[in-house]
Amino acid sequence: MRVLSYQVPFERLTKLSRSASRKAYPGVRRLTLLVLGLFLAAVAILVAFAGKLSPWLEDAGIPYGVELLFLATFLVFFVSLRLLRRYQIGQAKSRVNFNQVVRMTQDDGGLRFDTNEAEFYFRWHGLSQLLLEPDGVVVSHGNLFFLIPNTAFTSAEDRLAFIREVYGRLNETARAISEKHVRATLRVGGRAAALGDPAGKRR
Repeated sequence: MRVLSYQVPFERLTKLSRSASRKAYPGVRRLTLLVLGLFLAAVAILVAFAGKLSPWLEDAGIPYGVELLFLATFLVFFVSLRLLRRYQIGQAKSRVNFNQVVRMTQDDGGLRFDTNEAEFYFRWHGLSQLLLEPDGVVVSHGNLFFLIPNTAFTSAEDRLAFIREVYGRLNETARAISEKHVRATLRVGGRAAALGDPAGKRR
C-alpha cells in the first residue's frame, strides 16, 4: 500500500484544468483553433473587401450582400462550435460509462458516492453547498456537483429528511450559501409536519 500526502495550490489546479484538457482532447483543441482561425480570416476578408463586394453583389441581384455574408459567417462559426462541443462530449462518453448505477451512502462522517469504477467520499465539513433541482437534490464540494434524483428516495418524506439532515450538517459558510435554495422546502415540510398534513408531505 502506498500513502502520499501533498498539497496542490489553487493556481496550479487552474493551470492543470487547461493543460489537462488540451492533452486529453488534442483533436478538439486543434479543430477549435482551426475554426477560430478560419472565422477571423473570413471576417478580415469581408472587412477588407466590403467596398468591392457590395456593388458586385448588388449587380448580381443580392441586396445587403456583404451584411448577409457577415451573418452567414457568424452562423457557420457558432454551428461549428456546437458541433465541436458534441464531438468533445462524444469523446468523453467513449472513455467513461456515465450510465452506471450510483450508490449513495450516508453515515455519521459524510456522504459516499460509488459506482463499479469510482468512489467519492465527502465529509460533512467538506460539503460546500446544498441545492435543489426540479428533478433532484444536489450537493457539492467546490465545483464538483452530485445530483441525487428524486426517484432515488423512497418517498417525499425521505427526500425531505435527507435535505434536513444534510443542511443541518453543513458548516456555517455552506449553510449560509444554501439557505436561500432550501428555505421554502424546509418551511413547507415543517409546516406540513406540524399540521400532520399527509398531502403537504407529498409536495
